[in-house]
Amino acid sequence: MPNFCLSCNSAITPTTPSIKCNGFCKKYCHIKCSSLTDAEVTEVIKNSLIWSCEKCTQTKTNNEQPNHSITAEVIESIMAKQLELLKKELQQSMDDHFRQLNDRIATVENNVKIIQDEWAEFKNNNNNSVENNEINLNNVVAEIEERKQRSCNVMLFNIPESTAAELAGRVAEDLQKVMSILTPLGTFPQPNKMIRLGSKKPNVKRPLKIIYDSETAAREILRSNKSNPNREYHFRPDLTVLQRDYNNRVRKEYLDRTANGESDIVLKYKKNCPFIAKQNVKGGPSKK
Repeated sequence: MPNFCLSCNSAITPTTPSIKCNGFCKKYCHIKCSSLTDAEVTEVIKNSLIWSCEKCTQTKTNNEQPNHSITAEVIESIMAKQLELLKKELQQSMDDHFRQLNDRIATVENNVKIIQDEWAEFKNNNNNSVENNEINLNNVVAEIEERKQRSCNVMLFNIPESTAAELAGRVAEDLQKVMSILTPLGTFPQPNKMIRLGSKKPNVKRPLKIIYDSETAAREILRSNKSNPNREYHFRPDLTVLQRDYNNRVRKEYLDRTANGESDIVLKYKKNCPFIAKQNVKGGPSKK
């Protein structure tokens, strides 16, 4: 715990010269807050004298005299210890900061590697010539940025189209439907914007993209699907073309393998990303 000046009651810092009372209280005092004049301060340090605060001096009996046995080195030692403590605290803070920074860098590098692999496979499946291990960095950056933007959105399917003549009326009706679905799931803010995707056609229920200012609301809505009692209307993440292509390929692989007789596999999802898992001996899935 830091020491506090017995005069002004503020903290004694390593950069503020202070002196310790050698009387009864043994407390510290800023030199500027002590009763010592500049000349007396110089005399104490020069002649290695001790100092007692005014209160301790007054409590001594008339026959008692202060014990002038402490040296100036004691004051220097106190300052040195305070500086050493400050250095350790700063070093610990810097170590924690760099550790967190390294963890974030590792996460970003891992995400870039995953996207590079997905992009390479996507390009190959679409008959585009891509040299092995040479992925267009601009495409990777664009994919990362698009995923970040889409993380603020959720998709809602099978919502009937409004018959209102004016755009404002159709938007208001869509908003009312969305909020009526969300209400049983919890308390969520109103969307920042909603967009019907595709051209309007008779008897076609266009998907509804729901846009929020941040990914927090979108993430909570997607999480709430687990408790959604309305099985007809479920919210889905707003995926990029690359993500949709990858998901479709995993699902197709699962269907092909089950059609070929593999009965010990299941299709699982982690962070909205599908993967094929093997059933273990006890019947629970184990990752592929």
